[in-house]
Amino acid sequence: MLKTRFLVYGGLLLCLILLGSCSGFLNQQPTLDFNPVTLTAEPLPLTPLPTYTPTTVPIGSEGNPLVMGIIIDEFVAGQNEAVQSVMMHMSEGLGLEVVARAFGNYVDLELALQRSEVQLAWLTAPEYLLASQKNLASSLLVTNHLGVTAYGIQFLGHKDGELESHFDAATNTSPSTAGQALAQLAGMRPCLTQEDSLAGYWVPLGYLNQNSISYLRPVLTFSFSASMRALYIKGVCAYTSTYAISADPRTSSEVIHDLPDVIETLPILWISPAIIPNINLSVSPQIDLTLQNQLSEYLRNFSREDIGKALLSQMLDYEIAQLEPIHDTSYQVLRDLLSTTDVRLVDLAR
Repeated sequence: MLKTRFLVYGGLLLCLILLGSCSGFLNQQPTLDFNPVTLTAEPLPLTPLPTYTPTTVPIGSEGNPLVMGIIIDEFVAGQNEAVQSVMMHMSEGLGLEVVARAFGNYVDLELALQRSEVQLAWLTAPEYLLASQKNLASSLLVTNHLGVTAYGIQFLGHKDGELESHFDAATNTSPSTAGQALAQLAGMRPCLTQEDSLAGYWVPLGYLNQNSISYLRPVLTFSFSASMRALYIKGVCAYTSTYAISADPRTSSEVIHDLPDVIETLPILWISPAIIPNINLSVSPQIDLTLQNQLSEYLRNFSREDIGKALLSQMLDYEIAQLEPIHDTSYQVLRDLLSTTDVRLVDLAR
C-alpha cells in the first residue's frame, strides 16, 4: 500500500515538473539571428532618356517642294505646257524646288489645302471666299485683267420706264449710293442670268437685299446679252444687271450689232465700285512672311516681262496684264453683300 502511494505521488511530481518546463518554453520570446538593414542614404536621381527632334526640311528644298495648285481645263490647248514652263522659271528664279499639281475642280483643290499638300493656289473670288473662311489660304497677288484688278456691276433700265439715272458717264461712276439710286426699283421684276453667276445674279440681289429693296421673282435669261435683249423689247422685266468697269457688255458685238441704239435705249441707272476681285494667287498658312515676300516680288517682276505675261495668261486661260498685291480686306464688301443672300459659294466655284 505504501509502495502504491509512493508511485502515485512520484507520478504527480513528475507531471508538475514537466508542466513547468513547457510553460517556460511557451513564454520564451523568439530572437532574430540577423539584424535588418536600415536605408538612410537618399535615392539616386533618375537620368532622363534622350529625346528625338525630327529635322524639318524647309518648304522649297529638295524632297519638300513648294506645290502650286491650279484648276486645269483639259480642253484648253497648251495650258499644261504653260504650267510646266512657269514652274521651271519659278524654280530657277527663286532657287527653290517648285512644282504644280493640277485639279479638275475646286473641291479637290480645297481638300489638298486642308491636307497641307498644296501651299499656293489660283482662285476665283467665290473660291477664295470659301478657302479664306476656313483659314486655308490668304490672298497674295491678284491678276490685272483689261487694266483693272476687280470689277463691279451696273443696273440698266429702259428709257421708257421713267427711271432716273444716277450715273456720271464722264467718270464712269455713280454719285449716289446704292440705296438712293435703287429705291425706285422696289416691287419691280428684274432680268438676271442664272443662279451660278456672281455678277449676274447674287451681287445684284445682294445690293437690293442690303438696302431693303423688294423685288419680284427674277426672270432667268442665262446670259447677259439675253437679259439686255429681254429688257430692250419691254414687257418681260423692268430692269437688269450686268458686269461693269472691266467692260460694258452693251458694247459687245453680239449686242450692238443687232441693237445699234442699245446705249441710249438701256441707260445705266447705277454702277457699283469695283468689288469683285479677279483671279488671285493665295498662300496657305505654311508659307511664312519671308517666303511670301520672295514669291510676291519674283512673280510681280515675272508678270511684267513679255514671256512671263504670255505664260501666265496661257496657264490661267485668262488675259493678264500683270500681277499686283492684294489684301484680304479687298473682299470684305463682297462678303457683306453675299451675307444678305442664301448663296452657296460652292455652287459658284469651278
